[in-house]
Amino acid sequence: MTSLEVSHLEVSFGEKLILDDLSFSLKEGQIAALLGPSGCGKTTLLRSIAGLIQPTAGTIRFGKQLVSLSSLVMPSHKRKIGYVPQDGALFPHLTIAENIAFGLDKSLFTKDQIRHTIKEMLQLIELQGFERRMPSELSGGQQTRVALARALAIKPAIVLLDEPFSALDAELRGDLRSDVIDLLRAHQTTAILVTHDREEALVSADIVALMRDGKIIQQGTPEDVYSLPISPAIAVSTGDALVLSAAQSSDGSTHYLFNSSAAKGSVSSQGQVVIRPEEIKISRTISPDSISGVIAKIDYYGHDAMITISVAHESVMVRIPGPFDFQVGDQVALEHVGPVRYFASSVKD
Repeated sequence: MTSLEVSHLEVSFGEKLILDDLSFSLKEGQIAALLGPSGCGKTTLLRSIAGLIQPTAGTIRFGKQLVSLSSLVMPSHKRKIGYVPQDGALFPHLTIAENIAFGLDKSLFTKDQIRHTIKEMLQLIELQGFERRMPSELSGGQQTRVALARALAIKPAIVLLDEPFSALDAELRGDLRSDVIDLLRAHQTTAILVTHDREEALVSADIVALMRDGKIIQQGTPEDVYSLPISPAIAVSTGDALVLSAAQSSDGSTHYLFNSSAAKGSVSSQGQVVIRPEEIKISRTISPDSISGVIAKIDYYGHDAMITISVAHESVMVRIPGPFDFQVGDQVALEHVGPVRYFASSVKD
């Protein structure tokens, strides 16, 4: 395992700037998730770290070792990178054992050492007895496990995972993701996971980095990026969010749907308030001062439900635990019990 430091990285293809003055770092053994829309530069960053793309500017360090400078780039095969692509990319003509051993330098390892590594990796991914099988005989989840074993067999400095679970069905995806993250943590492996899935990013990583247009615009712990987004757009990217029009007075008070009292001072700015659905409580007790509405929709998930309530020309999402006895058409009172996250209109991204 090793630390990673990416500093002021730029990558251009012709006149098109793909990565723009991007800086990013990981401590030894940390797992990061790169979260962002297609085309924002996630895979380009991964491939730059792996040595598959030569940056235009900036540096990349593994620990104290400089592996990438605009005028000096360490070849990818010397970086000890474990790379797990989206489709697993197993060699179809090689057995599972041969796939796992592919990255091991035969001049540095004896046959007994290679056999031991294969056995160790198969135990790690719980596929003992699959040595002689071909990739075509494995399920999608099993192929992903083998791809991870191949990546870990070389005892990599860093493991890079480029959306390895995206082709799997939801139930298998969740189980396999949990297993893979547990394996990485057990080996104290520094790793980067590229994903479009905000839930995957939050549950998997120590650090979540949100990318837009070739830049990392916010990074921090899952708790920080979820609870303290720097903009409404980031809030929506990291979880369900209600974005409401708001105004802030010169006395510092914020006025929005759940606090519509008259301002004590003049309005100093117009903006928006971000509220998470679990930060709103509902009840059947309605008073003259209550903010109330009518339940328009209930999405039931078993352990909880997302309830949509029509309130004063707004559709308000509320997450509540089950079981409950609310029904569509019920009139309920709403109370905002979370923090007031106010963003002036000038905050765009």
